[in-house]
Amino acid sequence: MSTDPRRLAVVSAEHSAAAAAPPGIDPAAFAAACLADTYEVLADLIEVDSGIAGPDAVADLLWPSSRLFPADSTIATLAELLRDQVDELVVVPADVPDLPGLVLAKIFKVLHRVDLALAPQRGGTGCVAIGVSLPLADWIDPALLDLDGQPHEQLATDRSRRFRWSLAPDWHRLRAPADVHRLDPGLEGWEETRALLSGRSLASG
Repeated sequence: MSTDPRRLAVVSAEHSAAAAAPPGIDPAAFAAACLADTYEVLADLIEVDSGIAGPDAVADLLWPSSRLFPADSTIATLAELLRDQVDELVVVPADVPDLPGLVLAKIFKVLHRVDLALAPQRGGTGCVAIGVSLPLADWIDPALLDLDGQPHEQLATDRSRRFRWSLAPDWHRLRAPADVHRLDPGLEGWEETRALLSGRSLASG
């Protein structure tokens, strides 16, 4: 009898949006708002547990069933920690407050047949999400599990692995003040970030 996979999505607070705070907005407050909104995206996913890798101070954001992981947790260390507890793990940076849940859903959809799934950063040099099947496949170099890199470019040249990984839809991250204009006012959610930016002109990105 088949059972549903145990799924977990984690926000990495280390990858914060502080550097993207517009002039006049406190970077720490902006980072906190983006972290809260990013976490809400994960917490709203159906049949997926959620958590944050961050300092104790962010524990107040967590829903009762969610978990707090050490702030310095990498995707590789989380994969090792959770290898016997979770079947599918997705990690996102804390600078994607308006990330559509559909992007994450597409990653979870393919993790039953691939070892690794990546959602690249639109117009940038990172990823908005990295998903892995657990236990972590032997061929995956921990260096590939870098939210600030683009491992899919390296993997695309390795034909021997072409059926072992998958590419998910891209999305934007908030890594510089100019990126704020990529936020889509028409999307639901990102309430904390929206409140901080209230009164500022935003263009959909």
